[in-house]
Amino acid sequence: MSAKQGSSRRQFVARLAAPGVTAALFSRCSDEEDTVGDHTAMAFEDREWTIGFSNASETNTWRTALRESIEEEVARHDNVSLLITDANDSPAKQVSDMEDLLTKGVDGLIIGAANLYVANPILDECEREGIPVVIVDRKVSSEKYDTFVSTDHMYGAVRGLTELLNRIGGEGKIAIIEGLPGAGPAVERNAGYDTVLEEHPNVEAIRQAGDWSRASGQRVMENIITAHPDFDGIHFDNGEMAVGGIQALRAAGITDEMMRANQPCLTWLDGYNGGLKMIKAGLGKYTILHPPRLHGSLSVNSMIQIFKGEPVPKRQPIALDEITQANVEQFVAMDEPDDYWTR
Repeated sequence: MSAKQGSSRRQFVARLAAPGVTAALFSRCSDEEDTVGDHTAMAFEDREWTIGFSNASETNTWRTALRESIEEEVARHDNVSLLITDANDSPAKQVSDMEDLLTKGVDGLIIGAANLYVANPILDECEREGIPVVIVDRKVSSEKYDTFVSTDHMYGAVRGLTELLNRIGGEGKIAIIEGLPGAGPAVERNAGYDTVLEEHPNVEAIRQAGDWSRASGQRVMENIITAHPDFDGIHFDNGEMAVGGIQALRAAGITDEMMRANQPCLTWLDGYNGGLKMIKAGLGKYTILHPPRLHGSLSVNSMIQIFKGEPVPKRQPIALDEITQANVEQFVAMDEPDDYWTR
């Protein structure tokens, strides 16, 4: 980032304090109905802007699709450029990444946080400097941001696990392959799983964590099935791990015909294309959409709205589509690779 661009950001912040410019432009309140202000210091079209995107990692294809969507949406604006960092799931590296983005003079910051707390010092700094922040997908513990774009992870987990338990009659032994420990979505989803299991005392649940990658789904499933070969159902925290888990089940002698007959019954979360193919084939019974491309485009559009001085809500929940074999054709792309995300 050039010195000229850094100076441009500081000039923009300074103009916020000028007479007639509302001080609420970048206010951050906990009330979900609160929005940022409705004036800018200059017209959006009259200057160049730089958005920084701090990505927690690209260790799973969901986050790659998120980054691709952010790139595509920024490219629609001739006067907006993008700087991207990848923390590789390291909170320490992400702090350094975000500091570097601020040093380079970004006008706004999109954060996909590695954990609940990693962004807090940066959010304090952004509040002081008047830099707008969009949090995407992964919850943070601070409220010092402008808007949070995400599905309701706890709700999705409750619906997914409830669907599995309904399909196995509300009792028996199940496995839950959880997401990356400490990451916001995993924390919220695990709380949802806790809630469901508390209501089903006749269910024995074996729970182990993966990292939302196919390799971790296969590895964790291999470990679990070696010790516990007699499951009635298995729930995966995402579709990519589900595909890896199915590979492990096949290697353990569980055939596709057995999975189609719910021996064991399989459910998961999100719209990973490889997982949707498994649902179309009848191996998986249920998933609930968690669309990375919609997260990305909505995050960039929210930042553009802020640059233009238009109000954005504090929280922007994304609707959750439930997918079974009955409607999977609306979502799956059979001619695309497993790692493709349609939404």
